[in-house]
Amino acid sequence: MRKNTLYVLGVIAIVAAALLAAGACAQKGGAPKAKGGVVATVGDKSITTDDFNEILKRIPPFNRKRYATKAGKMELLDKLIEEELFYQEAMRKGLDKDKEYTSRMEQIRRGILASMVKKDLYEADIPVTDAEIKDYFDKNTDKFQTPESVKVKLILVRSAKAGDDKANAEAKAKIDAAYKKLKAGVPWEKVVDEYSDDRASKKKDGELPDVRKGLRGDEFDNVAFAMSKKGEISPPFSDKRGWNIIQFEEKTPAKTKDFEEVKKTIERRLKQDKQKDKMDATMKQLREKAAVKVNDDVLDAIPVDTGPAEGGAPGGMPQLGGEGEAPAAGEGAPNQQKLMEMMKAQQGQGGAPAPGGAPVPPKPMAPGAPVAPGAPKPPAPAAPAAGGGK
Repeated sequence: MRKNTLYVLGVIAIVAAALLAAGACAQKGGAPKAKGGVVATVGDKSITTDDFNEILKRIPPFNRKRYATKAGKMELLDKLIEEELFYQEAMRKGLDKDKEYTSRMEQIRRGILASMVKKDLYEADIPVTDAEIKDYFDKNTDKFQTPESVKVKLILVRSAKAGDDKANAEAKAKIDAAYKKLKAGVPWEKVVDEYSDDRASKKKDGELPDVRKGLRGDEFDNVAFAMSKKGEISPPFSDKRGWNIIQFEEKTPAKTKDFEEVKKTIERRLKQDKQKDKMDATMKQLREKAAVKVNDDVLDAIPVDTGPAEGGAPGGMPQLGGEGEAPAAGEGAPNQQKLMEMMKAQQGQGGAPAPGGAPVPPKPMAPGAPVAPGAPKPPAPAAPAAGGGK
């Protein structure tokens, strides 16, 4: 039932966003001209086939089956009608002139304008030359090393938990028996099949994928990387997995990756560094120009409640335009936070770039949070069971 409720809230959010777009057009120059066949009218507002199809496009394809029937279409149309009625009622009450609404809209306006400046900085063409890329590569070859690795075959007898002396003694006796058979000339494959507890490698006669230095721990490395002769078999040794015997196959020395292999990676890294430098320089210039002054005594005196945060954005940062989460169905009309998010998305802006880093993608919205046309889509809601699953 909860999944179904969240799904319906998501659809309501999409509907609300589409109506917001229509409202924005109306404020700019009267009611928008209806396009497509008129499916329904709400007062002097027409809901057209184009409106309906725009909503359907925003619903994930695997969820659209819900609205393929006449009953499903009517369900979606009812959502469109309900949201239009709520919107018209809000306008009738003059809520677009409400002090709290206008105050939060101003916060959003400021945030969007600031993010546009940051966006321009990050999208500016920042050239990185081949000479700069090659110079970085030559000075940082240690960052482009493929570590030394070995190819070995394994017989593993797993140990019991610490303190289980009897089980551990049995494991030691088992690995010793395996080693004794190997020394007596019993083929490796037969000993692996009889004694090894490592099911994955056992299917391949004990062969492991290439083992990079550090991958399986010091105990393993100290034995494996000291071997050099193909077919050489180690005495039993223990590590965190249990008792091991390994058969050496080959060793691949560490090597530096080819320049062409890492060229694009270096270019991206250098471009990000230059973007950060440009952002830092711009911020320094703006601070000096505005004569920023911090009153430390006032800042120090600000009380901060460090109790558990309720609502708000991840990381404890407040969400512009409202607190907490959108209400679930039945908890009342959509709150103003939802409208703030809708208006912000309406501007076509994603997440603002963080100073000194790459642009931050928009935060996923809570189920039911609206998404305006042109804004990034939220994660798809869970698909309800056929017929409106519970």
